[in-house]
Amino acid sequence: MPERTLETRRPFVGHLLRVRVDEVALDDGRRTTREIVEHPGAVAMLAWDGEQLALVRQWRHAAGRALLEVPAGTLEPGEDPAATAARELVEETKLEADEWERGPAFFTAPGFCTEYLTVYLASGLHAAGAGDQPDDEELEVVRMTLHEALEAVDRGEIEDAKSIVAILWLARRLAGGAGIGPARS
Repeated sequence: MPERTLETRRPFVGHLLRVRVDEVALDDGRRTTREIVEHPGAVAMLAWDGEQLALVRQWRHAAGRALLEVPAGTLEPGEDPAATAARELVEETKLEADEWERGPAFFTAPGFCTEYLTVYLASGLHAAGAGDQPDDEELEVVRMTLHEALEAVDRGEIEDAKSIVAILWLARRLAGGAGIGPARS
């Protein structure tokens, strides 16, 4: 079943993403191509004060509209995902967390993209000191109870995969159900 890469081209190398086109050989000898978006990885944070989540509404150019999401961010080269989560939480919500719990981690679109995203639960929230606002984003912080967030998922108002996975994971965790994803030690 594994495919063998015969040749690789990189027709696009951007600031954040690279596009790779691999010519591969299948087990039966046939050849085909795979178009891959290389992504450095990301994190998503459930900023939870025990009663409400801090979500963000931001314009998503690819979607053509503003989306309501859990805060998230892209890993810097060599950066630990937990450090990215702490940095991005301050940048996007102006909050810091005293407690962090790693949640599920998953490929966001494995059919064409290498992005691997890790969810973190951030609690013990308090206002952050002076944090840098990203100069390439406009964000509106929106607070919702978990019940309201689940209803927003049901109504299609929260429609990005990372937010849906994160919110459902938190709901299941708080209900006493087993978490999703690999067991944590």
